[in-house]
Amino acid sequence: MSENEKNGTLHPDTRKEPPAPASRGPDGPATPPPSEPAGHAREPLTRSPETPAGSTKHPPASPAPAVSPAGQDAASSGTPSVAVASNTVLQSSPASGGMPLKQTQTVSPTAHLQPAQKAPPPRPRSFWQKLLSPFINLPDAPASASNRLPVISSPGATTVPGDAGPQTAPAMKPPVVTFRHVTKIFNQGTSQEYKAIENIDFEIEDLPDVGEFIALVGPSGCGKSTVLNLIQGFPDVWPPTTGEVLVRNKPVTGPGKDRGMIFQKYSSFPNRTVLQNVTFGLELNRDSLGYSPAEMKARALDMINKVGLIGHENKYPYQLSGGQQQRVAIARTLVLRPRIILMDEPFSALDEPTRIDMQALITNLWHEVEATVFIVTHSLAEAVYLGDRIFMFTPGPGRLAEKVFIKPADIGKEPGMSPLNVQEGDKFKTKLHEITGKFLAYEEGSRK
Repeated sequence: MSENEKNGTLHPDTRKEPPAPASRGPDGPATPPPSEPAGHAREPLTRSPETPAGSTKHPPASPAPAVSPAGQDAASSGTPSVAVASNTVLQSSPASGGMPLKQTQTVSPTAHLQPAQKAPPPRPRSFWQKLLSPFINLPDAPASASNRLPVISSPGATTVPGDAGPQTAPAMKPPVVTFRHVTKIFNQGTSQEYKAIENIDFEIEDLPDVGEFIALVGPSGCGKSTVLNLIQGFPDVWPPTTGEVLVRNKPVTGPGKDRGMIFQKYSSFPNRTVLQNVTFGLELNRDSLGYSPAEMKARALDMINKVGLIGHENKYPYQLSGGQQQRVAIARTLVLRPRIILMDEPFSALDEPTRIDMQALITNLWHEVEATVFIVTHSLAEAVYLGDRIFMFTPGPGRLAEKVFIKPADIGKEPGMSPLNVQEGDKFKTKLHEITGKFLAYEEGSRK
């Protein structure tokens, strides 16, 4: 097979002898004539007064346009076939004895559209061009946009792609959160003026289908919680004194359902059951979400089950332990599937075994919702375990001293391992020792 046949195109040739006429068998329809040159567009057969009935006279052969091999297959199989020349379709069928039925300007779904003029021989295609050519318009180099050949696809899917112009790469997603030279001063111009953070600059990329876990660490009063509150847009902190806070390249103007907050203190409504607490956000946003009461209840129960509180949905917060109350807060936040989750020391009031369980829970749910998570913590071990990046702040006014990247392999973290097993490993202890050394160096350096 030649290279042109592999590419799905045949070049026209010219035959000087006319094709043999069709002959009728003794018991059935006419036997198709011998195959003609590829792409030969036959004109209607004509009878002359001198020609006896049952015989036909053919016009002289003319140069044939290019044709796909699929057209030859159809002719040899005895199924109805079409040939295209100058946008004219000639249809024939065995039942008609090979005689033309009609001419039409509409190509049937199984027709293969062919170029009406000769094209210069293309260069041999690469392996990937041959593989992708049935699905993507890949012109043969050095063909220009003006003489691209149509893509010959499978029967029923013939298309003629136009000049698509220069191809551009897919647009990048905007950053999830951007801080540009942000400073926040409380009670500015008064005797109680206090600068919480100063000149904070960072950008969190939107990792496709993954999200990222950002751990904020630093001494008390360094402005970690202020950073979270500015992202959320709480009115008692927002706006920044100077600088700009953006969420997906749009300035933050207030809270939104695309950002969920989990606080250090238990924040459930005491007069609502677990189920009613989890459905609260859904009810608040029912107009924009468009959920029916039954769908809201179903979604809430599904999230209650995921945080391990199924069977407790009709209890009130005072009937739950501290760990259970924090699970209610997590369920209430995640049921809205926010793209950004803000956690302000959510596990600090829990005992160590419960804290380990909550770390495993939030990690599993984070992978499911694929959100970007900011967590403020005073536990360096928790920051090293949870964080993809650790933002280290200096004592107030808080400045972003260093960004430390943490890879799972750096701490011996593998899928399916419990937080306790990871944190007891040698790799984790080595990385924790390194982060602790950095933390103490920044803290001591700011005191000098």
